[in-house]
Amino acid sequence: MKKGTKIILGALGIIIIGGAVAGNSEKNKSTEKVGEVSASNVSEVSEETTESKPFKTGDIVETQTLRVSYLSCGEYKSDNQFIQPKDGNKFVFFEFEFENISDSDKLVSSFDFDCFADNSSCEQVYIDNEGLNATLSQGRKTKGKVYYEVPASAQSIELEYVNNLFTSDRTVFIYQ
Repeated sequence: MKKGTKIILGALGIIIIGGAVAGNSEKNKSTEKVGEVSASNVSEVSEETTESKPFKTGDIVETQTLRVSYLSCGEYKSDNQFIQPKDGNKFVFFEFEFENISDSDKLVSSFDFDCFADNSSCEQVYIDNEGLNATLSQGRKTKGKVYYEVPASAQSIELEYVNNLFTSDRTVFIYQ
């Protein structure tokens, strides 16, 4: 996807998200690496706090509006000759389940994520229809993946999820 198209889609996503949250005043084929999800690995993240520990596969993060389960991550190998990473790079994915635990509709979007490999920004890639784009009413869930192209030699890969569009609050998920 060209950078200009990505910027336009990002701006459209921001407009849609802004409309969805207006009026709501809240405080708040792949090699998979999967963690177990249990009540012991549920963490609450305050939307007023920008500092939080990085989360691993199997962890569940709760804000005042969403329960986010980090299901898996791994390397993605495309069998499509036209969808291949650049030389020296690879595709990785992060899989999540989002549940709306609030009283109002919540928008979940792949545009809410930023990926960093060795502290450098990475480009999101759109590979399949398992993306994270849904408006969830109370109690509803959605599951999907986000994909990024990262250097094959990356030592550290982190995915930041924007908890609140209007603050700098982010939740960090690590690729293991």
